Amino acid sequence: MDQLTQLLQSDTIKNPSDPFMRHYYLMSLSTLYHLDFLVASIDDQNELIDYFFNISYWQFYDLCLLANVVNMIHVERITPYISDILKQYATNNIPTASVETVSKILINALETSIIQKKR
Repeated sequence: MDQLTQLLQSDTIKNPSDPFMRHYYLMSLSTLYHLDFLVASIDDQNELIDYFFNISYWQFYDLCLLANVVNMIHVERITPYISDILKQYATNNIPTASVETVSKILINALETSIIQKKR
């Protein structure tokens, strides 16, 4: 996992304007952080929060990204996005193919709140 993360980091540096490569790097970094229960740097958290803030309607990609990086963000910072996802889910504004991903987000957020000792 370390090697994959380093490879993705170098690819991100080579292609700084490619958000998908950057997100893929952050997802791999999140996996490493999860192993040691670490949160991301404030800059990385802000980058993700800025991305999530600009989402009006959650699509599959956005949900997958959040599911994979939720553990590296302070839980207080992701709570509004989870509330927004649940509202859209309750009103059927989220694609039905994303139901499993929404469940994964909720489970990962719960785990994150327990690890971070936050309600």
